[in-house]
Amino acid sequence: MPSTLPKPIRVREAGDLYAAIPHLMGFHPADSLVVMVLQDDVVNMTMRVDLPRPRHRGYLAAQLEGPLLDHGAAEVILAVVSAPSENMPEELPHEQLIATLRNRLGGVGIDVVEAVWLPSCQKDAQWLCYLDIDCHGTLPDPQLSAVAAASAHEGNVTFESRAALAAIAALDPPEALERRSALLDELMAAVEDPDPSVELRRVSDAIDAVEHRKGPLPDKEIVALARALAMPVVRDASMGFATQARSRLAERLWLELTRTCPAPERAEPAALLAFYAYQRGDGGVASIALDAADEACPGHALSSLIRSAVSSAFRPSDMRALSATCMDSARSLLVRGQSSPGRSQS
Repeated sequence: MPSTLPKPIRVREAGDLYAAIPHLMGFHPADSLVVMVLQDDVVNMTMRVDLPRPRHRGYLAAQLEGPLLDHGAAEVILAVVSAPSENMPEELPHEQLIATLRNRLGGVGIDVVEAVWLPSCQKDAQWLCYLDIDCHGTLPDPQLSAVAAASAHEGNVTFESRAALAAIAALDPPEALERRSALLDELMAAVEDPDPSVELRRVSDAIDAVEHRKGPLPDKEIVALARALAMPVVRDASMGFATQARSRLAERLWLELTRTCPAPERAEPAALLAFYAYQRGDGGVASIALDAADEACPGHALSSLIRSAVSSAFRPSDMRALSATCMDSARSLLVRGQSSPGRSQS
């Protein structure tokens, strides 16, 4: 899953770059291949995949080729994060994988300018180069890096593992979800034709309330928001709030609804969470959200489109351009709602 930082951050030494990997990914990777794409000596995209079985090396190289070419990559740095091998340092882990990637990517004009192995991205971890036996070093403290400071300034959290990251979207207890599902049945039956402008205003008001709200959303509001986002025009217009200063508040609301909404309606806020996370460069959260959407509603159209864009290394800046288009739709709906005072929220 690709990740980026909103603004390029220059680092002075190779060790600083490798220490920045957790902040680029949003979590500390393990048993992973990390691909860092360089443009004008700046890392402008990072991708992480699980380390493949030996028979799948060529398949992985082919999988990476397309997104990297679509992104216009010409130079990459590869980092393998794994346990050490028995014959260190003469034989580094996954040397054949690096050779396969260099051969495949080099054949399409993508130069592997450096490849390193490291056991973890923790302070004092030793890193070794695949391409030069005399190239090695020790990681500085990842928490003190310029990238860590930039990431924290943007409000991002770096998790200790992907499992810890996935836990942010853990569902509420089954009995709570079933209770809300029954309430949603009642609400859908009571209001057959809700006004999209009224429902979008409900969503907008809920975003505004996030910062000062104390405690979790009550069931009644969860259900009302679930119904609102189940309307495609409201959900799509809600993508536009990503262009506003309150985008992180909206993202917090999508995360809460991803945990608290029953299926299949949960897929709507989960898809929005994925969209918002990816357009600000957080591929880790986007991946977790897309998995949640797929689990709630297999084949969900919007999440499938977002996953395709992410898998193709669609630029987050292009996602932000799409947000601007959606914002125009949102404004139109909200203006229409203001000009129709006779309709009330249920």
